[in-house]
Amino acid sequence: MLETDRLKFKILNSKYEKDLEKLFCKNQKVMKTVFKGRVFTNDEFKKLLSEDFIKSKNEKVGLWCITSNLNDKLIGITGLLKFNYLNKDNYEFGFILNENNWGKGFATEIGNFWLEYAKNEMNLFELIATVSPKNIASRKVLEKLNMEYVDEFISEERGTRLIFRKNIN
Repeated sequence: MLETDRLKFKILNSKYEKDLEKLFCKNQKVMKTVFKGRVFTNDEFKKLLSEDFIKSKNEKVGLWCITSNLNDKLIGITGLLKFNYLNKDNYEFGFILNENNWGKGFATEIGNFWLEYAKNEMNLFELIATVSPKNIASRKVLEKLNMEYVDEFISEERGTRLIFRKNIN
């Protein structure tokens, strides 16, 4: 388990699956600017759970369930994923929070955590984040983290995304 002052990042556990399913498969408000730009089908959701979520404490790359330090209730997901942006392999951090947890500073706290983790635990020199141009709140978080806009890409799977980067060496 990883943690910040107010949050815990936990490995996938069956007790979080119903809340994850609600988030990914039913919450159009949240999902319209992340991943596919729409809610997931049940098959897409099952594939995401099996392929992308952290399932052991030894894994570093993948998605974590986020809970508050105050209780064990799921408030979103976060993680590091490996992608090829800017013609080289990169690590991208990201987060998805239920809308009742927006505006509380959690996204900035998560971003600061991943920047430190990438530098101190993974010995990376830079970290990437991508965001939908429509997601103004997340863009502001990346700017608050002093990440710089470097490019834009369009993928069939994710639509248009802005690439932000921060050197962390």
